[in-house]
Amino acid sequence: MSDGIRLTIDGEDYTAECEEIRFGTPRVMYEEDDGASRKLFVGPAGFHLTLINPTARARALADGRYATRTVTITCQGQQITHPTRFLKDWTTTDGTRKVFGALAWDHSRDARWADEPQLAQA
Repeated sequence: MSDGIRLTIDGEDYTAECEEIRFGTPRVMYEEDDGASRKLFVGPAGFHLTLINPTARARALADGRYATRTVTITCQGQQITHPTRFLKDWTTTDGTRKVFGALAWDHSRDARWADEPQLAQA
């Protein structure tokens, strides 16, 4: 198990449900070229979580991203909570089992193109 990391999913402790917990909050970098210079823009932070050699209970979380779960990770006195969907459970070529989860997007608030009649109504 990962030293000093505690994992809670939907209010239940999952810390002992895997050998190791890997997580990160990466940001996407966008590049724009205005013809004279290159500009870089940082996008919003994401979230990912991988459980290494999870138990059957933890593997059952991987439902193909249908259920949104509240995941809290506590590490070194810091805590982060994100809505998470568990996407996949697989075994690597060396026999390591993994479960992968990522930030659950709010599809009702996702940006999308609007046509002109919708804009006129707004």
